Formats: sequence, structure tokens, C-alpha cells
Amino acid sequence: MRGREIIVWRRPRTIEPPPHTVLVQVDFEVFGDLQGVSFIQHAKEIADRIGVRGWIKLTYYGTVIGQVQGEKDRVDEMALWLRHTGCPRSRILYVDYQNWRVVDGFEYRKFNARV
Repeated sequence: MRGREIIVWRRPRTIEPPPHTVLVQVDFEVFGDLQGVSFIQHAKEIADRIGVRGWIKLTYYGTVIGQVQGEKDRVDEMALWLRHTGCPRSRILYVDYQNWRVVDGFEYRKFNARV
């Protein structure tokens, strides 16, 4: 068997490029019964679980304002949570989303609760 080579044919590897991710940013204000129900803490936990960045703050008027940055599908998921779910004891009337825009990179390292 000397002099013979065994050739194994393999299918060529196709390297799929990573899907193109679009980073977006949105400002929001949540209206409703949000004080005294740990809305900020629940929102921070959900944002960390989803993987978005930004900040959230309770205002003097009883609303919650903030900004969310991340991949579009994750920001959409956070926006849906803010509008329809909220924390267990909150009652959300409506959410005002403003300044939806595509960004080049992240401005924040993580999602923070501001005082």
C-alpha cells in the first residue's frame, strides 16, 4: 500500500457572517401609579436580564423617566415591558417614547437607577 494516498473529501466550511445588529436608543416617560411599588428596582432587574443599557429615574411628579440603549430587538422587548407589564403592583396608564434613533455605539456601560 505504499505510494497510495487516501483522500478524504469534506464539504467546505461556510462561515456565516454574524447578523448585522442595529443599535438604537430611546427616551421614555412612564405615567401611572409607580411610587412605592419598587418600579425602578424591577425595571433594573429586567434591563439587566434583557441586556440593555441606560438609566431610569423617578421624578418629582410621580412619573418615571429614562433612556434605553441596545440592540433593536432587546430595546423593543424593554419597551414592551415598560408599557404592558411593569412591576407587579404598578398601574401603568401610558408610556411616552421619544427620540428613537440609531446609534453607533454605547454611551452607558450598564443600566443604572439614578437618584
